[in-house]
Amino acid sequence: MRLVQGLCPEALCPEAQDQWDLMYKMAPSVRRVVYQRTGLPAWAREDIESRVWVALYARLKNGGPLDARIGRIEAYLWTIVRREAHDYLAELKQRAENFIGDDLSPLEREAHPSAEDECLADLAPAMAILREEFSDFQLKVFALAEAYDLTAPVIAKLLGGTATKASVRDALRHARRKLKSDRVGLRLGLTVLAED
Repeated sequence: MRLVQGLCPEALCPEAQDQWDLMYKMAPSVRRVVYQRTGLPAWAREDIESRVWVALYARLKNGGPLDARIGRIEAYLWTIVRREAHDYLAELKQRAENFIGDDLSPLEREAHPSAEDECLADLAPAMAILREEFSDFQLKVFALAEAYDLTAPVIAKLLGGTATKASVRDALRHARRKLKSDRVGLRLGLTVLAED
């Protein structure tokens, strides 16, 4: 695949284009490594892969072809894959922490909020209830599992510290059980009192 065929508007110099073509042939391996490093759902892996190709293109376009000082071009590709996967996981963790954070009032006061900010502001009352009923760990696990569709191993990796797959599964089970309870469910409007 030549880079100018719809992927990017500007052509690379011939040597950089040859390096691009060689690395792009490794796309199935990139996909596999991204999955192994992150375990994220397909939509997130595709986002990471696109970041890898954009970063590679930018390097080849702005810096020219890779030379002997950088080493083998495959090694450079794997460096980009590792960096983009790590950065994406860090961003995902930060988004979850921002979502769960204590101060949602700036979102409610913003004059022209984005759709995401409006959604977060709408969730503020429910988050206040969840903060009262869930432990901090349960709340983080629940938000990562429900909002981002992440699995227990990925959540444990994101939270780090003492978080394990088992502790994440346990926290998620307890959080879901609390949601089904009358005490939490009624406050959130998820359950209705049965009439006598």
